Amino acid sequence: MGSSRNFQLSRALLVYGESSYDGFPYRHPFVTLHDVIHDDGEARLGAGRLATPGLLATLVADLGQSVPVEVLPESVLARTADMVVWWSPARTRPMFFSDRGKDKALRCLNGKHYPHPPLLFKASGHHLWIRALAENRRPVAGTKLCMAPYWNCYDNAAVCTGSMRIPQQRSVAAIREWEQAFFQSAFSHAAGVKKHTLYPGGVLSLWRFLQRKKQFPTEYLCPLNQTVEEFVTSNDSSYANQARNNP
Repeated sequence: MGSSRNFQLSRALLVYGESSYDGFPYRHPFVTLHDVIHDDGEARLGAGRLATPGLLATLVADLGQSVPVEVLPESVLARTADMVVWWSPARTRPMFFSDRGKDKALRCLNGKHYPHPPLLFKASGHHLWIRALAENRRPVAGTKLCMAPYWNCYDNAAVCTGSMRIPQQRSVAAIREWEQAFFQSAFSHAAGVKKHTLYPGGVLSLWRFLQRKKQFPTEYLCPLNQTVEEFVTSNDSSYANQARNNP
């Protein structure tokens, strides 16, 4: 504006997505990059190529976008332009279970308050990952992690967000929203995980046992070989099980 420089459209990004959940479109989008071809005063799109996360990150950097200046709380372990990792101390929280099959056991568990172990969260875009911690203190890079003892969570720590209300903010201010979204959604399926907990009888027996208890017994957590550093640097957002649990 106010300049004599001429600008010409050179490239275009097209965003594709699908609406597989009511009210939550574009859950799994992809982007294609196209050169713009100019012929006789008219413009048309050239053949597209899939835009990689690295290419998009470079484009955002070229546009002058970066991590906003924020005062990070003690709970934050790592922060980038599109990712935040934090830990949450052990505390009592409510839990909700889907009883679409009119399961009496689930109805008895639904909406009650339970003690929870210390947890490690990672959020990036519309993806969420979660692990449990054996000790109620801020972890370090080499701290070994445990399987989160919850339904809707896969072996690779990815959370099936389902109808979860995804926070729109990408700052550390969204941490509380992510935790509320996770615990206020209904736990509905085991996600194919063979072992969520070492408690006899499995995860539902564990939460039945924890009713009216004040502290989560961490000896019932399934230990993993994964460290905090590996959790932070992993980019696996697939809903997959990779047999990482120890026997």
